[in-house]
Amino acid sequence: MASPITLAGLGSDLPSAEDQKTAAEQLLRRLPSLPTVSARLLGMMGRSDINLKDVSNLIVSDAALTGEILRMSNSAMFGARSEVRSILQALAVLGTEKVKGLACTVALRSYLGNALQIPALKRCWRHNLATAVVSSEIADWARQDSGEAYTAGILHDIGRLGLIAVDPSQYLQILDQATTHGGSLCEHERNAYGLDHAVAGEWLAMSWSLPPSICGAVRDHHLPLKSAFDQISGLTFYGCRISDMLGFAAIDQPDAPEDAVNEFIEQLPAPLRNRLNIKIPELQILIASRVNALES
Repeated sequence: MASPITLAGLGSDLPSAEDQKTAAEQLLRRLPSLPTVSARLLGMMGRSDINLKDVSNLIVSDAALTGEILRMSNSAMFGARSEVRSILQALAVLGTEKVKGLACTVALRSYLGNALQIPALKRCWRHNLATAVVSSEIADWARQDSGEAYTAGILHDIGRLGLIAVDPSQYLQILDQATTHGGSLCEHERNAYGLDHAVAGEWLAMSWSLPPSICGAVRDHHLPLKSAFDQISGLTFYGCRISDMLGFAAIDQPDAPEDAVNEFIEQLPAPLRNRLNIKIPELQILIASRVNALES
C-alpha cells in the first residue's frame, strides 16, 4: 500500500498554499486508472456517432466485464422479459446508457478491490450505488434519461473511490474523524489531502475523457442547485441528497436532509409534480432492493 500524502507530512504545521497545491497534485497523479476497456467504453459513450456493434465488440474483449454485465442485465432490477444472452442483446433491450452504467458499476467495484472488505469503506460504495439508483428513479419522475442519470450517479463519487483505492487506511481515519467530530467529509478531506473528493473526481473524469455532463455532475454534486431537474448535474445532486436521507450516507448523518424528496418534487413542472405520489418507506425499500441486486 502506498504511503499517504497528507499536508502534515510536508514538514510544517502550517504548510504554504504552494505546498498544499504540490501535495494535492502529487496525490492526483497517484489516483489509479480505470481498467482499459472500461475507460475506452466511457470515452466511446461520449460520442454522438456511437455504433452498437463497436460497443459490443469492446465489451466482449473483457470476459469478466461481459459476464458481470450479462448477470446484472438478467437481475430482478432490470426485469428483462426474456433471458439476455449477449451484449448486443443487452444493448438492444436495456439501451446503451444502462449498459454503460452497468459497466461502470462493475469497473468501479473492481477498482476498489480489497477495500470493500472494510465495512466503513463498503458503506461509501453503497452510497454510490444508492445514488445511482435514486438518480435513475428521479430521472423517470422528471421524464429524463434514466440511463444517463444512473451513469452520472455511479460516477459521482469517483474522487472518493479513487482516494479510497489509493489510500484506504488514511481515508478510514477521515471517516472516523468525521463521525467522531462532525463536519462535512469534504472538509476533512481538504484538511488531510489539500483537496476534496469533488476536485479529485473532476480531475479523474477529465483524465478519463468522460462527457462534459458527467464531469459537471462529478464536480457539482455537493453544490446547491435550483430548478435543475432537467440537467444531469441537478439529478445527481438530488440523487446524492435523497440517498443520504434514505439511510445510504457514507457516514451517519443525524441532520440528513429529510425534505430532499419534497425539495426535488417542488422543482418539477406542475403537470409532473401533480402526478407523483411518493411514499418514503416504499421508496426506501425499492432502493434497498435494487442496491442489493447490484451488490450481490
